[in-house]
Amino acid sequence: MIDTTRRLWENRLDTAAVLFGALLPAGIVVGNAGFEATIALTGVCWIVRSFLAGKNPLPRLIRHPILLPWLAWYGCVMISLLWNGPGDKGWAHDVVLIRHLIFCAALLDISTRREVTRPLLIGLGAGVCWAALNTSLAYLIGHDLIGKSLERYANKLKEAERIASFAAYAAPFFLSWGILDQNLNQRKRLLIFSLGTLSVVLMVVFRIRTAVLGAGAGVLLAVAYLATRFISTRTAVILFLLLGFAGGLGVKYIPRPTHNMDSMYDRINIWKVAWEMWREHPFVGVSVSAWRQVYARTVASGSVQPYVSPDGRVVRSPDAMHSHSLFFQILSSTGLLGALVFAWLFVCIVRMVVRDLSGWRYGMLPWPAVFLMIGLTGWNIFGAQYLPIFAFWVVLAALPAKRIKPSGRPEIQ
Repeated sequence: MIDTTRRLWENRLDTAAVLFGALLPAGIVVGNAGFEATIALTGVCWIVRSFLAGKNPLPRLIRHPILLPWLAWYGCVMISLLWNGPGDKGWAHDVVLIRHLIFCAALLDISTRREVTRPLLIGLGAGVCWAALNTSLAYLIGHDLIGKSLERYANKLKEAERIASFAAYAAPFFLSWGILDQNLNQRKRLLIFSLGTLSVVLMVVFRIRTAVLGAGAGVLLAVAYLATRFISTRTAVILFLLLGFAGGLGVKYIPRPTHNMDSMYDRINIWKVAWEMWREHPFVGVSVSAWRQVYARTVASGSVQPYVSPDGRVVRSPDAMHSHSLFFQILSSTGLLGALVFAWLFVCIVRMVVRDLSGWRYGMLPWPAVFLMIGLTGWNIFGAQYLPIFAFWVVLAALPAKRIKPSGRPEIQ
């Protein structure tokens, strides 16, 4: 009886962990408290379940092709922290970055015992609907369902930023799945396309260029893949490059009243400073928690000349939250060591994405393009909402296309 009760609670904790993991997209919409709670509760349920089961899953999980390089990347963060000391954010800021790795490990371990994919996909769709509902209410009645005002949705640093960064991945995921999966019935295809379209609408409403460009690159990659079914791969690659080149020319030369390069010039100046930060700390970087302090100190030292824009303006950026570049952020924060290890992690994730393109996993095809395009000028990989988003998609990349049979609940005698 005791053994049966223990197995029952193991099953319940697995169920709770999957539920909390599936709620992560909705938590992104809610805010920091929402997604941090889902990340933490997923990990706590898994850890407690492991203690109840009396089994240590780490020796098996450590060999996973994604978890091993992620653990090594986290090790680079810790090495940089120990070498440089903490910044104004303190030691805990960098140490607790392991919570995202635990989140991934938990769901991947549970996926060997029960169905995880379906709840996560439902949670992803629910997150899109929750974001659309809250955004609609904010514009219609002045606040969303939990009382946050329209001003927060109009501010690109609050709800708009979080939802757009989430929708940038959701839109190409659902659109690619709907286009490429030929086994979908009409009802499911309509639902999937609706979720993809809803995600696109959210990005249009918030008008955050980084998200739009990232999603566009993902859809373009899916279209190029679709083209390979009808034309040669070589021709598809050439067309893909030509379309990308044409898009770049359009962004640069087509006159638009709202076209403003000020933010781009500011980014270039930030990149110059980040490059200098790396040159001064080439092997282990300046640490994640101290990045902002070191940036301000580097600017104040005068070692980096301000960027002069093509129209003659001198662009100074005395303070910055992050480098607005995946490459420069990782390089300046964790040095060459961290950059190489993260490249290893990224290659492993891409290999997991392309290993099986069938069913819902067609939606994962755009992920590398979205991630890299956003990384060119976008959000901080170590940022509050971005690592949870990254973790969610890494889990999906590692899950198989075929469903496993749930282990079932033990019967109570």
